[in-house]
Amino acid sequence: MNRKTLLTLGVFAALVVIAVVVQRQPEKGERTGAGQRPIAEIKAGDVDTLDITNAGKTSTLKSENGKYLVTAPVAYPAEESAAKDAFEALTKLSFNSIITDQPGKQAEFEVDDAKAIHVVAKKGTAVVADFLVGKQVSGNVALRLPGKNEIWQASGLTHWAVARDAAGWRDKSITTFSAGDVETLDIKTKSQGAISLKREGEGKWTVTSTSTPIDKLDVTVADGVVSSLSSWKTSDFADGAKLGEIGLEPPRSTVTVGLKGGKKVTVLLGNKKGEDEFYVKSAENPQVFVVKKWGMDRLDKRPVDFKDKTVCNLAEADIGEISVVNGKDSVTLVHDKDWKVTKPSGFALDTSKVSNIASAFKDWKATGFAEDTSLSVNGLDKPRAQITAKSKDKKTTCSLKVGNENKDKTGYSALVAGKPDVFVVAKWTADRVMPKLDELKKK
Repeated sequence: MNRKTLLTLGVFAALVVIAVVVQRQPEKGERTGAGQRPIAEIKAGDVDTLDITNAGKTSTLKSENGKYLVTAPVAYPAEESAAKDAFEALTKLSFNSIITDQPGKQAEFEVDDAKAIHVVAKKGTAVVADFLVGKQVSGNVALRLPGKNEIWQASGLTHWAVARDAAGWRDKSITTFSAGDVETLDIKTKSQGAISLKREGEGKWTVTSTSTPIDKLDVTVADGVVSSLSSWKTSDFADGAKLGEIGLEPPRSTVTVGLKGGKKVTVLLGNKKGEDEFYVKSAENPQVFVVKKWGMDRLDKRPVDFKDKTVCNLAEADIGEISVVNGKDSVTLVHDKDWKVTKPSGFALDTSKVSNIASAFKDWKATGFAEDTSLSVNGLDKPRAQITAKSKDKKTTCSLKVGNENKDKTGYSALVAGKPDVFVVAKWTADRVMPKLDELKKK
């Protein structure tokens, strides 16, 4: 082999080596290989304080003898499961690789100063770890140290383990007790009277006193109050709220349950906040809470709400006639061997549509009672419709007048024959028995 050939082979070999080295070297700022841990391993007991800053607001969590507390921005018991998860996640923290060290990528991975959740873990006053948590990346989380450009792919700690606002770290319990321990229930309202009940067993209650006569008790109301109170949680906190300004001094309503052993639990119900929230507090706790309307509705009861709400109770098989007076959609249905329409005359009925109407009269219950019982206010002086169902033996008749829609468009005012109260019936239950004539016509 001549000298020229050897020189050519040597140059080629050198180029191959250079090419391999270049291919194995990552581009600047896009490293993916494993590296050293940016945070030393944390063991149980190494951390007793977490300062977590989210959206510019810092919450401080303390771990003391297995209990968790929020010490800032206010002193309050912590949501135990959330705080425990945050502390334990630190002991599981491990690092897979560096995603990138390009500063321009920090916003993309939400580890920039504007978007990141800043976590400072301490033992006493000594800082154990200080890092920024970003978004989830392929089952891991993006993590960066303050002042550093490297963005790490970390596991063991998730974004959601620390992504809570200040209220999210606080225990949201308003009242907690065993529903089975309840023996009595007392409700006192500011302007709608009072009622006291005694529990005789599961689903069994008796009225011991009431400002509103109750001929038949709806026990599901008392059961609902107890069930809600036994594990009632807030949706937010109203720190610094003045009780007199939010209807809690004096309260609009007071609900008290008596438990076995003589203990009592009392909550105070206040005014509405905004569209669908209310102020409440426990008598034993100075903290004011904010609860959603759907939770408040099960507790905010007047004596009249404990009355039986049966509008009608006729089984489909027992009904002989249904009459609906509803303007141009008025109809009379009669059951002999089969269903037929007697008014309007000559109407071609689709009999398959009748069952949905007739079955509505079985155990038909209202959702509540109108606060204002004026017939004119409720549109019952000139009702939009009148519904009547008669049994085949003519011994039982259900009849009600249907008035105005309520404010939230979910129900109608209704006056049931033989009963003095103005009911509120769910809109869908009344609409079910007031179909358009065209809906009943045989196609």
